Amino acid sequence: MSDGIWPDHPVFSVQTRQEAEARLELFDDGLVLLSGDGHVVQMTSEAARQLGLRAQWAEGRALTDLSPALRGWEALIAAVSDPHGADCLLKREDGRDILAVLRQMPGPAQDSPVRMIVLRDLSGLDYRRERAGGHDPARSHVMAEKRTRPDFVTQRRLAPDLHRVLSRGERAILQGARILITGESGVGKTEVAKFLHGTVADADAPFVVANCASSSDALFARALFGGDGIPGLIGQAERGTLFLDEVAEIPLSAQALLLRFLEDGLVTSPTGGQQRVANVRVIAATNGDLRQMIRDGAFRADLYYRLAVVPLRVPPLRDMPTLIDHLINRFLQTINQRRKTPVLVSRRMREVLADYSYPGNIRELLNIVQKLAIFLEETDDMAELMEDLLSPIDIPGTERAGAESGPVSATFELKSEVRRYERTLIDRAIRIHGSKRKAAQALGVDIGTIVRKTADPVAANTDDPKKTTNSGENKP
Repeated sequence: MSDGIWPDHPVFSVQTRQEAEARLELFDDGLVLLSGDGHVVQMTSEAARQLGLRAQWAEGRALTDLSPALRGWEALIAAVSDPHGADCLLKREDGRDILAVLRQMPGPAQDSPVRMIVLRDLSGLDYRRERAGGHDPARSHVMAEKRTRPDFVTQRRLAPDLHRVLSRGERAILQGARILITGESGVGKTEVAKFLHGTVADADAPFVVANCASSSDALFARALFGGDGIPGLIGQAERGTLFLDEVAEIPLSAQALLLRFLEDGLVTSPTGGQQRVANVRVIAATNGDLRQMIRDGAFRADLYYRLAVVPLRVPPLRDMPTLIDHLINRFLQTINQRRKTPVLVSRRMREVLADYSYPGNIRELLNIVQKLAIFLEETDDMAELMEDLLSPIDIPGTERAGAESGPVSATFELKSEVRRYERTLIDRAIRIHGSKRKAAQALGVDIGTIVRKTADPVAANTDDPKKTTNSGENKP
């Protein structure tokens, strides 16, 4: 898209690409603008979300070179090539239906029209139709919250580490192996468990969550196994999945009851009720270190090996920065369904959010976006917003990438903030690996980059007066 696109258009009378992008991002539907030879001129973030692609990667490529995992994509390609092409229905791997509507709009010159593909998420239209029909607001709220469920089809393409975790989990659950999901608080362990349950279970198969952080052995055992004719959580999960959340919190004496169930499938109520065999799939999760708990005598080793046949570690959000912009768009879409005026997050603010370490992971990012929707109505001052939004809490068990850098600076001059962030990572790598050359290998850059950036006194961390610009090594 060149500067001055559609200067005479009643909606897109703009002079810069940035203005045009901002206007297009206002639309709820996804938009793909095509040049005359079929190349992608622009793809909005909503279109990229629906197609499971990265907008920046797609722009400039021929539409025929894109290969999203959508049924009906070939029919859309044919329709775009045909001047009389019809609208197409696309279906994603997660079952969502997308209506692709072909449009043609006037361009800068009469002989150069701009072709456009409008992508409409039919699930979103269903939600709005029910809300407009006066349905129970509480139910509408629940439906809107469902939109915040992970779009794993897109996330797997954006984050190879997450794709490997989910692929291993799929193979394990298809073979009937028990799975232990680990990871920091807020990374989405429950959502991963629900996803794996959905790969093998029927639509009506139960997914039962057992919160293992019980107040006593007796209460935990009663909740799990039932009693006095009342089925426990294991019974409720029959022919489905029992998700043992926070499994590290199971009282030690109650671990023996769970171990017996895992070994022979027999269920005995705490009151001595009749035993029966349970047909239940088991997935466990924890953010604790079960191996250390075994060494400390707080967790049974035999129970660990029964639960952790296949361990899955969900990476923290700071290790998957490519997901941040996608998640922001995902959360904003849900929030904007309940607003008359949509919330728009500027590119500069997105860049600041992309550099944050998120000790609370995805849960913290959702919290930030929800607060942002409120605070933007009060002020648009970047420093004031960031002071309210980014107030990290030191969460035990997390290894925040930006912990030593302290709170976000109040200057918010982007280039200096980026240089400061880079310098923090480089200094930490030098301290950990002992030399600039090894730090360069660990960070995936050449030694010249490390030497050049550590010689920049502006980017140096000045909090420590004893620190020099060549901290960590005297020779490159």
